[in-house]
Amino acid sequence: MKPVLFIVLLCTVFIPAESRDVYINRDTVVNDTWNLPPGTLLRFGSAGRIRGYGTIRGGIIDAALHQWIFDSTLTLQPEGTYQNLFSARWLGAGYVNDNAGVLQKGIHTVIANPTALRNFFIPRGTYPFSKPLQVFQLYKGIYAGCTIRIFGESSFWDSGSGTHLVYTATDGHALGLQLNKGSEIDHLTITGQFRAPGGSDSAYYNIPFDRFNDVNGKCGPLYAGLVIDYDGSRNSSGSTGLRIHNLHVGNFTINYLVSPNGKTFNADILLFENIRCGDAKVGFATGQAQEKGNVIRGIYSWGSIHTLFVSGRYGKQQAGQYTIDGGNIAGRCIRLFDISQAGWYSTSISNLFAESLGAVGVIRTQIPTSISNSTFHFVLPSVIGQRTLFSGNNVNIAFSGCLFRYYGVKDPMRFSGTATFTNCLFSGPRVKE
Repeated sequence: MKPVLFIVLLCTVFIPAESRDVYINRDTVVNDTWNLPPGTLLRFGSAGRIRGYGTIRGGIIDAALHQWIFDSTLTLQPEGTYQNLFSARWLGAGYVNDNAGVLQKGIHTVIANPTALRNFFIPRGTYPFSKPLQVFQLYKGIYAGCTIRIFGESSFWDSGSGTHLVYTATDGHALGLQLNKGSEIDHLTITGQFRAPGGSDSAYYNIPFDRFNDVNGKCGPLYAGLVIDYDGSRNSSGSTGLRIHNLHVGNFTINYLVSPNGKTFNADILLFENIRCGDAKVGFATGQAQEKGNVIRGIYSWGSIHTLFVSGRYGKQQAGQYTIDGGNIAGRCIRLFDISQAGWYSTSISNLFAESLGAVGVIRTQIPTSISNSTFHFVLPSVIGQRTLFSGNNVNIAFSGCLFRYYGVKDPMRFSGTATFTNCLFSGPRVKE
């Protein structure tokens, strides 16, 4: 019976006499090379998958976006897709226990066919994966610029009901972009295994930064959700012109991490828009001075997090030029900022609303830095003790139009070092330490 079955599998491709289109309605084996003429539709019925280890060259893929139509062992070089999308489901994502291999195969397939493919679509569903997904292209052994859009069906506020990528490992990064140019990542939920410390407010808000670690002791200091330019071993160029939006990343040591490798430059003209930070030690971290013209517009954090924005601690331990405009921070955020910047690049911050906050944090700078039109509501000293609400080292750190408040009490508000406060309101007397 086995030879009969083999013959059936090989003869299920139906090509109508009046058309060059190929119609797949049963499982079909391809172990050599299919060369489909230009304009040929490779159409899939409600059943049938192409299996094997061969190459399919040419053809315009026409299939339902939730259908499993290709083995991941095939090499795909299509002319295009009927809906201008390449679906992760086509390679089996969502149908297997560990989606690392099929998701990576989909990313590589899109990048390897830049004239035919650009949009890698991950439909609604939950996708566990155990190895980092990496978006890169090599040319003669070094990284070359690549462009892709990876997107799903989540809103930035979804906690798993849309497209949910679950990174099951406890080291490395979930999604990494290396030397990307003009790529776009959006409408995804990405979660890891980091578990923030708990406990009473009196204990929690007094945890030092170096002790705010994964409670299970498994996640390392650079365990990250989304990383831009993770590797500096092949060249020194970084990414440019990325758009990261409508994304929810949580349960990593660092949710969003830029330039951690300590060697690459660039990572400039990056736009982060409507991004949510779940539980983490650090919400967003940057690493080198060539990060210019970068904007975070709308950052939201309602979980347990030590420091929302860190600049100058990772990678080259430098700070680039960032504009942070708009955000809502609640939950249990111990401090907003740990910024250490030198040279001629500064951070500009505006339009934040933060409550249940331990402190604004620390800014060390040589150049003017502005914080404007923001509201800071702090956890009561009667709950967590007297805290230094802000520490600065320069009179050119300028707060303007900001509100500093303890709810319902007029306790003294402690500030350390130097900064300038213009048209600001304090709920109690401002005390300089």
